[in-house]
Formats: sequence, structure tokens, C-alpha cells
Amino acid sequence: MKDQSRSHFERLLKTVLASRFLTISALIHLLIIVLFGGQVLFKKYVEPPDFQYAAADDTSANSPQVPPQTPAQTLPPTPANTAPPPAYLLPPVIIRPNDTNPGTFTMPLPEMAPPTINKNPAYDQPLGTGPQPALPGVMKDRIDHDHLTHGDTAAAEQSVMRALRWLQTQQHSDGTWGGQRGAFTGLSLLCYLGHGETPQTSPEFRVVVSNAIGALVAEGNRNQGRFSFGNDFDGNAAAYEHGICTYALCEAYTMTKDERLAPLIKEAVDYILKGQRPDGGWAYSYDMTGEAGDAVKSDTSVSGWQIQALKAAHLTGIAGMEEKVRPALDSAMKNMDRVFNPKDGSFGYRKAGDRNYSLTGVGVLSKLFWLGRADRTVRLGIKNIQTREVKYKGPDCILYSWYYNTQACFQAQGGTWDWWNTRFQDQLTSVQSDDGSWPPTGGKETGGYNAGTTGDAPIYRTDLCTLMLEVFYRYLPTSKDEALGGGGEGL
Repeated sequence: MKDQSRSHFERLLKTVLASRFLTISALIHLLIIVLFGGQVLFKKYVEPPDFQYAAADDTSANSPQVPPQTPAQTLPPTPANTAPPPAYLLPPVIIRPNDTNPGTFTMPLPEMAPPTINKNPAYDQPLGTGPQPALPGVMKDRIDHDHLTHGDTAAAEQSVMRALRWLQTQQHSDGTWGGQRGAFTGLSLLCYLGHGETPQTSPEFRVVVSNAIGALVAEGNRNQGRFSFGNDFDGNAAAYEHGICTYALCEAYTMTKDERLAPLIKEAVDYILKGQRPDGGWAYSYDMTGEAGDAVKSDTSVSGWQIQALKAAHLTGIAGMEEKVRPALDSAMKNMDRVFNPKDGSFGYRKAGDRNYSLTGVGVLSKLFWLGRADRTVRLGIKNIQTREVKYKGPDCILYSWYYNTQACFQAQGGTWDWWNTRFQDQLTSVQSDDGSWPPTGGKETGGYNAGTTGDAPIYRTDLCTLMLEVFYRYLPTSKDEALGGGGEGL
């Protein structure tokens, strides 16, 4: 038996030895398979996949970017990119801080951690440095971010933050907003400045604000101090655009004290002053031609934006500015008296009695802004404002009127403000869309901006609603009287 087993083993050994090259090759291939297979398994279960590194570390233009997921009730983090220098210092190479992750927001967090901003040697005062300039008394509470001490609710402050984050997603790459770029760039910038956001101090919106200021400066410099953004400056919209943009640029100067803005502000203000008509008002296209018959040209709606711009210019403290604007504003008050209707307390469009509700807030705010006191026209105007219900989805909702009425009633204070505040604030916060914009109103005098769902309409509504909800700290009351005697009795 032993001899037979030994014979089998010897035959097997001879066979293996005869095919030794094949055997060695098989062993080598087996070893290669074991080594490389183990490495693949190690990478799969131990190392993270390559695209995670690209998303987190690779900032090149060709690297795949995977936007972070936004869980419910949270917001994406503030972009941590190195911010560019302000667009108004360099040629307009604009960076939208959220192009890769515009997102939609359902519930904002009032505070965000500041991003890391590296020093940029191309800017002699890097973003995020330098003290906050002292603001005029009526604007000082903008930089107090504990805004809830001023009468607004937590819901109102959250609505403002949601709106600012939505507006950020709508900013064009050149720093502008909307198709009617002058008007909506000015209004949107006012929303950020009204919340105390500046290129020097804002942890979240400094790039947005810097680029918006840059867009205004670039446009003004192209057109000798005029803001038309490619439109015919003789068109009807020009007076609105120029007034709103001048207003925004003046506020930007007051909040930053960047002296490089001052020369352009002087040019822009001079253009408003030259366009003031003999009766103290302003007309479409800054028309200075004579009037024929009953064709009155001074327009209360156009005049309201020029008055706000000149008031903002007055607050800049720029040398010689007060001497320029004071006579113009004094004359503008006489024009408001011209269009006032004592029978119902309304301020008219081009003469007393026309459009007896929608522009009353313009007259009341203008008087309180400049005179700082409530005369007879203001008291009767307040009563006129209180003749309509305050309902966003109601037939009388005209956001343009609400914008002025909110400021007028806040400046009046007392029972007038109590009456308005208990109505408008809840209306705006309750209807705001999940993404931070505002939906169409229910107003019968809607027009495109109040009723539209595309184009500039959502930006228009969001700008005006945001400015209304910031009323608590944008401009503190300037009345030299006591609050208006509790004169707001309500409906």
C-alpha cells in the first residue's frame, strides 16, 4: 500500500515539475489579484469618494460642485469665499456670493456666523475693517441689531431676513436688480442699508451691498451723475429711477462715509435741483417746459422720491449740501400744500382732489420728514389714511400707498401709529411666501407690479414690504410735537 501511494505522489510531482512555468504564472496572477482587490475594497469602505474632496476643497472652475442640502427649518451657511474689493473701486468684475447655491428658504435664522474674509491688497481699506461711522440721530438705530426693542415682532425681523436672502438670489452679475434696473437696484440697496448692512460691517451681505453700490457708481459716472441704466433719460421712468438711485447712494455715503462717493452725489443732487419746477414740484422726465391751460405737470408721485432723495442728501453732512437742498425742500412743501384737498384730507396727484387716497401718504410723510411737525394738512391727511382697511388681499391694497402710509404713521407716532402697526405688520408677515418674496396683492388698482408673478413684480413687492417692516429703525420719528395726540382712532 505504501509503495502504491509513493508511486502516485512521484507521478504527481513529475507532472508539476513538467509544468512548473504554468504553475508559477498562476501563483503570480493570484498574488496580483489579492493585492489590487484589497486596495479597491480599502478605498471603497475606508477612504471617502473623490467627489467629496472636489466639493469641499477644489475651487477651480472645472471642478464639480455639490451644493449642500438645506434641511428643513435651516438656512445654508454664509458663503466663506474671499470677497472681492468693492465694485465701485475697480472695473465691474462682479461675484454673486450664492450663484452655486441660490436655495429657497423656509425659516431664517436672525444671526449668521461671519465668513472669513482675507485681506485684499488691491483695496486700501479691506472689507470688514474700519469702524462704523457715527450715524445721524434719526438713522442710528439701524446698526442696533437688537431690533425687537423698537416695536417690531420676532416674526417681522425674520421676514426681513428672509426677504434680504431672497433678494440676494435675484441680484444680477453686474450688481443690479430687475429689468427696470435703476429703480430696483436703488430700492433693493435701500433694503440692505435700512437693516444696517454695509460693505464695512455686514457679515452676510457685504458683497451684495458693495456690488450694488458699484453698479450705481458705474452708471452715474457713465452719465455725468444721471441714473437711467440704458433707458432714455427723457422717458417717464427716468425721474423715478434717478430719484430712487440718488436716495440710495446718499444713504450709502452716510453709512460708510466713503468720500469717493461724494462727487457723484453732488452731481446727482444737482440734477434733481435743476429739475424742480417753479411751483416746487417735479414732473416726469424732469420736464421744465411751461404749462398750457389745465395741463399741470408737477406730479406728487415723482415729487415724493425727489423729496426723499434730498432729505437723504441733507443727512449726508457733505459740505455745502444743506445750503443746496434746504431751499428746494422748503419750496417742495409749498407744492404739497398746492395739491392738498381740505374737504377730505387727501393729497392729489397733480392737483387737489385727484387720486384722493393713493398719494396721501406721500404728502404726510414729506411734511413730517422735512418740517418735523404736524400741521393741519398732516392731521387731516392721517384721518384720510385711516378711511381704508389694511388688508393685503383686500381690494384697497396698493403697496405703493402702503409704503408711504407706513412711514407717515410711524413718523406721526401716538394713536396713529398704534392703529397702523396693529394692522400692517401681521398682514405682511402672514402672507410672505416661503422663499422670502411677497405674492400678488388683492388690490383692484393692481397694475403689473401688484398682480404680476414674473419679471420685476416680485422684486417690487419684496422691496416695498421689506422697507415697511424696517420702518421701526430706518428713520426714527423727527416730529417736534408730542405724538399726535392719540389722534388715530381706527375704523
